[in-house]
Amino acid sequence: MVTRMKIKFPLVVVGAQWGDEGKGKIIDILAEEADYVVRFNGGNNAGHTIVVASEKFPLSLLPSGILQGKKLLIAQGAVIDPAVLLKEIDFFEKRGTKVKLTIDPRVHIVMPYHKELDRATELWKGKKATGSLHLGIGYCYEDKNNRFGVRFEDLISPNLLREKIEMFFPLKKRQLELVFGQKTELTKDRIYQEYVSYGWKLKKYLGDVSKKVQELLNSPNSPRLHGAKKLLFEGAHGTYLDGVFGTYPFTTAVYTISGSVFPYVGVAPQKIYSLAVVKAYTTRVGNGPFPTELLNNLGDELRNKGGEFGTVSKRPRRCGWLDLPLLRTATRLSGFDYLVITKLDVLAKIPTLRVCTHYKIGAKKYYEVPSLMTEFEKCQPVYEEFKPWRRDISQIRNFSDLPIEARKYVMFIEKNLKVPVKYVFVGPERKQTIPL
Repeated sequence: MVTRMKIKFPLVVVGAQWGDEGKGKIIDILAEEADYVVRFNGGNNAGHTIVVASEKFPLSLLPSGILQGKKLLIAQGAVIDPAVLLKEIDFFEKRGTKVKLTIDPRVHIVMPYHKELDRATELWKGKKATGSLHLGIGYCYEDKNNRFGVRFEDLISPNLLREKIEMFFPLKKRQLELVFGQKTELTKDRIYQEYVSYGWKLKKYLGDVSKKVQELLNSPNSPRLHGAKKLLFEGAHGTYLDGVFGTYPFTTAVYTISGSVFPYVGVAPQKIYSLAVVKAYTTRVGNGPFPTELLNNLGDELRNKGGEFGTVSKRPRRCGWLDLPLLRTATRLSGFDYLVITKLDVLAKIPTLRVCTHYKIGAKKYYEVPSLMTEFEKCQPVYEEFKPWRRDISQIRNFSDLPIEARKYVMFIEKNLKVPVKYVFVGPERKQTIPL
């Protein structure tokens, strides 16, 4: 039996599967105790919805602590589409929520030509397309790494912004038209006029997030800060969308494992606790290997019961059984201290219930994800059968009140990963939460 303990801060929240695990809800819950919530990677391709009193709050850039009135930080590892960010800010301010936001000057900006290049690339790839949402996130990160990007400090400086657009856009236009054969209606002046207006509106949020976070991490020794401050780091996407350790090339352009918080925020390595969010079954969006995928009516039932359609894309998610090799590898990569299991209610009344305990290729067994994608694509799942529970559990608030079959399912996950489960979610509402 694993040791039960209170969740400690500073804490990073990581998705343990292919994203869409339910990170937004747990961050919303944990933010009640935190002082600051830090978004450290990804862009508006990673969306989530928080449900409070039946009202839905869609988020893709603002950290989930917004509903708790917390101080929000966007670190340099994230990228921003300013139009999307301003829309989210406006959404909450119209509801009387003050947005206490700081944006690091080193954050990179998604430009309109990134989106057009994204779309053109996916068309060119044809059947081998990665499933991009055409939001330009990957191209924004590409320009960041090629030292060809527009940063937040440029966006808020009209002269720097014009200089960057004058320098970069002609090459992007040639790339679109000569490489991909795609005509563009974009012009340097049109881009400048649109983006300079974004800069004026967002300038007030400028601040050095790297320095601020390091100062907050040192807060127990800082008389000026009046004691320790609790930091919650919000990761986007999921472990298997990591640009290196995910199912490459069907990944995002960023690192998503817990250790990426240090370079993406800009702080020295130190003890930061890690919490994994695990959906009670497995889903993914787009192409790529998926050993436990259900290509039958049961997969459709999970999709419909679980509302498995993308927050941003609205695309139907592929659904399958829980996959322990995926979770074991994610645990090794991120060193999880705690688990949260989401959407357990979706499995109620499912006629049959399985968990993949390991893979096999021929006679060879795999208890983790193979490092070679050519092997992973050949993996066949080996299942353990579980007795399903036949009643609705969405109104249950104590673990001991769950059907014995549901409790055994949760404890089986905990035992195999050797990480304590701290919460079980039995519905999308904040109150539909069972603490352990």
